[in-house]
Amino acid sequence: MLRKAIRRKLQNYRVKLNEPDASLPFFLKERKTVAVIGGGIAGISAACNLSERGFDVQIFEKEHYVGGKVGSWQFESNGEQLRTEHGFHGFFRQYYNLRNFLKKIDAYKHLIPIDDYTIIFDKDKKQGFKGLDKTPVLNVLDLRKFGIVTWKTFINPLGMPFLNLLKFDFESTYKKFDAESFASFANRTMMNPKMRLVFNSFSRAFFAEPEDMSLAELIKSFHFYFLSNEDGLVYDVLDSDFQNSFISYCEDFLKNHDACINYSTPVTKLEKTAQGFNVNEQHFDYCVLCTDVKHTKKLMSASQGFETYAEILSKLTALKHSGRYAVLRLWTNRFESDPTLPFFIFTDRLKCLDSVTLYHKMEKESVDWSKEHDGGIFELHSYSVPKDLVTDEEVKTHLLREFYHYFPEMEGMKTCHEYFQHKDDFPAFHTNQYASRPEVKTGVPGFYLAGDWVKMDNCSMLMEAAYTSGAIAANYIMQAEGLRENQLESVPIKGIFA
Repeated sequence: MLRKAIRRKLQNYRVKLNEPDASLPFFLKERKTVAVIGGGIAGISAACNLSERGFDVQIFEKEHYVGGKVGSWQFESNGEQLRTEHGFHGFFRQYYNLRNFLKKIDAYKHLIPIDDYTIIFDKDKKQGFKGLDKTPVLNVLDLRKFGIVTWKTFINPLGMPFLNLLKFDFESTYKKFDAESFASFANRTMMNPKMRLVFNSFSRAFFAEPEDMSLAELIKSFHFYFLSNEDGLVYDVLDSDFQNSFISYCEDFLKNHDACINYSTPVTKLEKTAQGFNVNEQHFDYCVLCTDVKHTKKLMSASQGFETYAEILSKLTALKHSGRYAVLRLWTNRFESDPTLPFFIFTDRLKCLDSVTLYHKMEKESVDWSKEHDGGIFELHSYSVPKDLVTDEEVKTHLLREFYHYFPEMEGMKTCHEYFQHKDDFPAFHTNQYASRPEVKTGVPGFYLAGDWVKMDNCSMLMEAAYTSGAIAANYIMQAEGLRENQLESVPIKGIFA
């Protein structure tokens, strides 16, 4: 009865974001052109949704590949042609819109489940989450068996604010907690070490140190991933390289609907005119800006015709990007000693290393390489590089040092190939950012924004936020042309006690 009551209160864990009018036409009758600037998930979403309806769509992508943070590219090392990506991505079960899109383009068949969600602690200890109760609220109580929640959590007067994790509401949560960091909250509530570790990992998954991460954003993310559905921390991964299992399907879909992808074509200036937009000396009726926060800020600072739209221009040029993150992928002549480890592992961070992905257990191309060369492929990831580690060599040294700490059997390994990335182009979900974060609809006629950094009235985050924002932008354009919108869904937008 309790499970049914929770499901009912949380609207069966799935709500509609819009109500498409089935009486409206599906296809566009008159030619309308759309410029999509940026070919990441948000840009792909906008372009696919619009080209399917008959819009003349062009994507402008600065890289020689599309996909953005899920893009994949070739490189040569020691005479071998290899592929790499920006890093590991989990496709959570509550990514309703993105997963529906994967079904539409026939890429869904490449998703495979991950067995567990594991954190490795010091001294050979590890914590899995297999068997956790799936029902919201009951899953929190079930954390007792892992020591994350204890009886003291419920009787400690300082711990009463933990209830705010179950009371997510856009207006009240951001009003109360956007100015407070998670680290401050953890300190004032005397949060126990295991719970703090879990939330520290959550914080860094959004490329923010706990002292920078907005508590409101963390409450929203915990609601989205854990307290609004029965899927919780369970997720799937793609069984092959992103290009082969996802991006090529997107490219085929776009090609089949006559969309044009302009690879290696950066946009350095955007001009708003009375009739629409000029992008790289071409005119368009609509424009969807889907670049990351760093490039958005730079592009809008150099653009023209937006002077009369001071509010949105101010928000776009004031966007804040994340601190630095680093990804080191290693092709080695050894394997980890514990065969029970899942593909993806969080670590109890010593200084720099946040996670390790075992690609030789997950991705087809990596499995093939591993069998041929009798070695493993490991990805070491620092979601938020400490400020005192400045150079590439310093970061790589610390990542390897901590990798050997948790996997001592790998010390002395031969590195056959490596690929290192050290960047700072994710959005910042830091304190006091929410109020000035721009929305999909900008107030500029025909101009829309999409990306995981855009403010929306749903709880989606990361890849789901990127896809959903692009689909919402497409819906606005369909709405303007009198077309039927596409149906979009979300987890419930309020917590169970809100």
